[in-house]
Amino acid sequence: MMFEEHFQQVDRQSLPHKQTLLTPSGLSIRSNSTSSSGFHEAFKGEDGTELVIGEHSDVEIAFAQEVECLRLEYYVVSDFLGDDLHMLFDAGNHNYDLIAPAPRNFYWLTLEGSGFRDLRPGPIATQPYHQVIDGPFRRLTISTSQAGTVHIRKLEWTGTQRH
Repeated sequence: MMFEEHFQQVDRQSLPHKQTLLTPSGLSIRSNSTSSSGFHEAFKGEDGTELVIGEHSDVEIAFAQEVECLRLEYYVVSDFLGDDLHMLFDAGNHNYDLIAPAPRNFYWLTLEGSGFRDLRPGPIATQPYHQVIDGPFRRLTISTSQAGTVHIRKLEWTGTQRH
């Protein structure tokens, strides 16, 4: 069975520290940091509401059941201009002598469930993009650094089928 959350029925609001918000689709969303995260008007693409995860934030999304496959629609807004952002990530693979060390990634995805934990770098997409994340897992945590914000437009997922 396919589930989805596009945040249209979620009021625009900040996510208070350590308070859980339940969505109509059964997601539990919680900010584990004091930085700015919440549900805001869409910045790019279609009109609507999106989950915005601010700088230095840690937002946990818990699913009501184990997830087999998640399709995440998102984009990133960075403090760096497009060329600077590409230069930073290209520089991570070379031995350039930079004035300040370039961050390799400015957000991370942590998948947890069934006794495992998997930390993955977050791919950069400056326009709305779809990423497929295979499970199984029960919880997704998105952690950001100083370089920008992650905007989640929609989540679609299937639950695991146990026989």
